[in-house]
Order: sequence, then C-alpha cells, then structure tokens
Amino acid sequence: MLHPISLARSTTTDRVTAADWLAYFQQNHSQLLPINWQQTGGFTPQEQKRFRQSIAIFQLGESSEGHRLMRTVRAWVAQGADPVWVDVFKWFVREEQRHAADLGRLLDREQLPRLRHHWADAAFRWLRGGMNWELALAMLLTAEVMGLLYARALQGATDHPIAQAVAWQIEWDESQHLQMQGQLLAQLRRGRSPLNQKLTHVAHRWFLTLTLGAVWLDHRPVFRAAGWTFRSFAQAARAELNQAIDPRPLAMPRPILHPLSRQQRSRSQDD
Repeated sequence: MLHPISLARSTTTDRVTAADWLAYFQQNHSQLLPINWQQTGGFTPQEQKRFRQSIAIFQLGESSEGHRLMRTVRAWVAQGADPVWVDVFKWFVREEQRHAADLGRLLDREQLPRLRHHWADAAFRWLRGGMNWELALAMLLTAEVMGLLYARALQGATDHPIAQAVAWQIEWDESQHLQMQGQLLAQLRRGRSPLNQKLTHVAHRWFLTLTLGAVWLDHRPVFRAAGWTFRSFAQAARAELNQAIDPRPLAMPRPILHPLSRQQRSRSQDD
C-alpha cells in the first residue's frame, strides 16, 4: 500500500489573502518531513555518474538570494498590494534556499561537486531582471513547474532514501508555490476580456514550451531513469501549468505520498 500523509495540508481553497499564505508558510516550516542524514544508502556508482551534473544544476537554480524578486514585490506593494505579501515572499525565498541547502548537503554527502555558474540559471535570472510583476510572476511559475516535476522524477530515478526524502519535500513545497502564484496571476488578470486572457495563456504556454527543451537537455538522465520520455515530461508540465493558470475544480484532492523505493512501488501495485 502507498503511505499517504494527512490531506489537511494539501487543501488550499481557503488560502486567499496574503495573511493566509503567510500562515501557511509558517506552518509548513514547522511540519517539514524529517530527513535522517545519518542513514545508510546512497547513489550507485552509475547514478553518481549520470545524475551528478543534473542535481548540481538544480541545486544552483534553487540557491537564489531573491534580491531582484523582492525588489519587484516591493514595487508591486507600493502600487497598492497588501504589504503582507512582502513577508510572504520572504518566506518563499527562504523555502527555495532550504531546497538549495538540502540539495547541497546531499551533493556534499555523496562527494559530488557543486556548481557556481550555469548558462541556463544565468539566462533565467537575466530574463527575470527588470520585468514587471506579472511577467516576473509568470516566469517564476514556469520555473516552479520545472522544479516540481524534477523533484517528482528524482524520487522515481533512485532508491537513495535521503535523495527521495529531499525531493519529496521539494515537490510538496513547489506544488503549494504553484497554487499561490497561480492565484496571484489570476487576480492580476481579472477583469480582462476573454480574448486577452486567452492570448496571455497562449503566450505563457509558448514560453513553457521553450523552457522544456532547455530543462530536458540538462536533466534528461534523471527523467529517463524515472521512466519519463520527453513527451510525458512535456505533457505533465503543460498539465501543471494549465491547472495553475486556469484552475478547474478537482473531483477530489490528489494524495500526497511519501517516497517509496521502486521495489515498494512494484509490490504496492500487486496488493
């Protein structure tokens, strides 16, 4: 059997205001999945060779100090948004930095080198600089989709218990970031004509399509080890983006699951 945790943390329909999201981030900080860094187990030699560059790139991407983002948030607040959003995004940046710290600790534990620079990370930061709040938020949301799917794939690519736990926590966090950012984009775009909203969504999906190729180029060893093809990766990314920018009610909440080994997943399917 799979091992779902409480679904109470997966419902976000009552998170509407900045105060709601601030309370969520503070609560989430107190309910992190425990990670036993002393437990045995690690990457196989083949996994170390195949995944080292990919994980290092992902770790670098999560390590932003958020200075440009916070300047953009403060400019948005100065135009009349709830000042509490400044604190919310400070917590958001803190979560991203926790992801980077955990991934860095994982790399160090496996004696794998960290990266200080990568073209994709530099390009993303350059593109986001100087943008207005809506464009910056759209780019941020796209990055969250990539991070969520990467974390999901890493859980399926290895039986490394620490890597799975780190990736599970990242996937959970990114899923909530997506919902918050989707809500904010919906609020910014409210009142526009249906045609204008449709064209905006098309442009966002077009940007996602461009991003997919770059992400696959760097991270395909992890995705392939998890059994993903580029087509399945692209389909999952478009589904997550569509749900974030044009949410439709779900029949029931999707279960949030603890990471399981490939052998456990195989056995659970037989039960």
